[in-house]
Amino acid sequence: MDARTESILNYRGYEIKPDKQYPSMLVVVTAGKGGKIPNVLSGLFTSKGLAKQLIDQYLTGKNNAEAIK
Repeated sequence: MDARTESILNYRGYEIKPDKQYPSMLVVVTAGKGGKIPNVLSGLFTSKGLAKQLIDQYLTGKNNAEAIK
């Protein structure tokens, strides 16, 4: 396994991994095949902690919206 593969973090159905063009920055992608990344999770992140925090906020908001339906 190379260092790039080892730096991928699976978190709550998403993968946080280094960006291809800017390896010091991180991106969030769906774990597995397919799926669309929500706008709030697209873009570059400076830390895994920040990416995890936004994933948590997104999923909490999504679950609350579904509970209201």
